[in-house]
Amino acid sequence: MATNQTERQLRAVIYTRISHDPSGKAEGVTRQQEACRKLAAELGWRIVGVKTDDDRTAIGKSGDRARRPAYAELLDMLSAREVDAVLVWHTDRLYRQARDLEPLIDIVERTHVVIRPVKQGELDLATASGRMVARILASVSTHEVEHAVERMKAKHEANRRAGINHGGPRTFGFRAVKPKAVKDQAPQVPKVDPREAALIREAANAVLAYAADPATGRTLTGICRDWNERKIPTPRGKAWTIQSLRGVLLSPRIAGRIAHKGEDAGPAQWDAIVDYDVWLALRNVLKDPSRRRGSGGDDDRQPKYLGSGLYRCGRDGCGAVVRPGGARAGQRQQYRCTSSAHLIRTAEPVDDFVERVIVARLCREDARAAFSAPVEAPQAGVSAEDLNARHATLTARLEALAETFAEDDEADPMEYRTASRKIKERIAAVEQEITEAAAAAASAAAPGPLDSIDLPELVRRHEADSDDALVWWRQRYPLERRRKILTLLAEVTLMPGRRGRPLGVAAGGLDPASVRIDWKGNC
Repeated sequence: MATNQTERQLRAVIYTRISHDPSGKAEGVTRQQEACRKLAAELGWRIVGVKTDDDRTAIGKSGDRARRPAYAELLDMLSAREVDAVLVWHTDRLYRQARDLEPLIDIVERTHVVIRPVKQGELDLATASGRMVARILASVSTHEVEHAVERMKAKHEANRRAGINHGGPRTFGFRAVKPKAVKDQAPQVPKVDPREAALIREAANAVLAYAADPATGRTLTGICRDWNERKIPTPRGKAWTIQSLRGVLLSPRIAGRIAHKGEDAGPAQWDAIVDYDVWLALRNVLKDPSRRRGSGGDDDRQPKYLGSGLYRCGRDGCGAVVRPGGARAGQRQQYRCTSSAHLIRTAEPVDDFVERVIVARLCREDARAAFSAPVEAPQAGVSAEDLNARHATLTARLEALAETFAEDDEADPMEYRTASRKIKERIAAVEQEITEAAAAAASAAAPGPLDSIDLPELVRRHEADSDDALVWWRQRYPLERRRKILTLLAEVTLMPGRRGRPLGVAAGGLDPASVRIDWKGNC
């Protein structure tokens, strides 16, 4: 033990930590710091720093050490002999598991730093007896933590079986659940947020419609862009990404189901935002490996040019689509035939010409009637209720098979695998039927590309100034939408170029005869 004279000269650092601080006000760590400062004043120690881990647990998940940045900085200070003592509210602020005590012991043996908790005497790590006591207390703390984790897991499992939400961050589509007023109060059932639920249904229908017919639906990228432009934040107040939106749509919670490790764990007590068959279809579409084009895990490589994959090569016998590519730095992008190198066009003037023609056609009085899609008679098929019932029956049969195999010591593993595979194949087939039915329904209900276009405003601007109308058109409607409109209205073919410059075409300009536009619909 150091003398009083030595203690008055010690340079001390305060370490504070609290595991859970949902308010973010740091009131708990502030109280710890005040108590430590009071003790420092009594001891005559000089405070040279404060290290705080607010809202940080000392218990890691899956056996890993918890990440505590301030605690790591504290150990670095001790190793560098920048301080002589550590003030802490209680030793469990420093460590809760025996394995976290050992690095601290190693440092104390080398530096002879003093550890002084407020709630007990000096922590003696300099002697064998003191280290033994510290290790015993750490083992007891570890047991308490592990026992608490077991109780929590058991409680969460009971909640899952009862269809009760056991907490966590707010899920988009549901209102925040208030903390329990008393410890034993039953968890509150999340309530659907009407505004966010409408957005989820809108997004689900758009994704399913896109899977059935790209001309009627929308991609995740387009939905994210739309929500971000409308200033709709995620529950954490951030902008939407493909990953965050995909996570919402894949969550069983929106179908009124319990989610366990991201998977469906059975019915929940809260209301569903989308029907279960719609969610099953959505899950199948979003998990389809063919959608994984880029690192974002979905449709994150969207075309950047109007005609990419839409315009066709007009060379005799070709008809392949064209795509941009081949431009070097500082050069304008060019459309190239994907079949051969026999057709190259600078993209910008072609797109400009095509969109001017499209805008002019939309300004005619008969535009909406001419391009309206014919209404198809609904086809009879298996109802969603029947498909859901078949899916539930097969799922229950698979679970019963697994239970029977687990309880029968003489069961043949090969027979179990064969029976299990056949049931899973039937479940997959039913889920595919559900997906196709939901996608078809969403496509049929989706608004057409022309339904929400402000044609009167477009006509007014076009009559006043066609250039202004084109600028407004591009600013008002994103490229994804304009590409769908082009697909609905016309088929564009890029014709082989003629030798020499055609009469009336400026140098470097576009020859209108090199772009053939064939209208669809009743034109």
